[in-house]
Amino acid sequence: MNPSAKAIIKAAEYLPAHEPPGEDHPYRLITGRTIYQFHTRTKTARVPQLQKAAPQVWVEISVGDAAAHGVEEGDLLEIYSSRGVVHARARITLIRDGVLFLPFHYGYWDTTAEFRPGDSPRAANELTITDWDPCSKQPIFKTSAAGVRVLERGNGVPSPAPTTTASAPVARVQTTVGGLAAETSETYERGRA
Repeated sequence: MNPSAKAIIKAAEYLPAHEPPGEDHPYRLITGRTIYQFHTRTKTARVPQLQKAAPQVWVEISVGDAAAHGVEEGDLLEIYSSRGVVHARARITLIRDGVLFLPFHYGYWDTTAEFRPGDSPRAANELTITDWDPCSKQPIFKTSAAGVRVLERGNGVPSPAPTTTASAPVARVQTTVGGLAAETSETYERGRA
């Protein structure tokens, strides 16, 4: 529609979060993607190297918030909202205080066994609100008010979160690898395509 054939970008007014943190749910939970998995892992969970690099859901928590709750790297946490819970191992990162991050790639649909009541819930979108952006009509699966509590200690075993991305831990843990089958090398010969 623009005669110059360039995009027309329109600014949108700021709208506050549909569900701000409060006394019972003091954190801003954000959900998102990670480098090793794609959407609900229907394809990437079949790749042994990617599965080994990021096999389970984790939650990122800041250094300050971890200290306030006595959370250590690898502790099993319950992240809860007014809609449900997720159980995930803690990854202590440089994320902002007051914010928790959960990848949305994991859920009850991708386990090898049948999901039964009492199993550890792991679907991040179970915590987010059922609402839509008024302009784009996209579901708002990205944010929620949430709380956190420690379920069990990790006993020094780190979270299964990748170490090579934004999920890099503040503690020293073994670097994420997908196994020997994921390693590759390339050679280049001048003059050859």
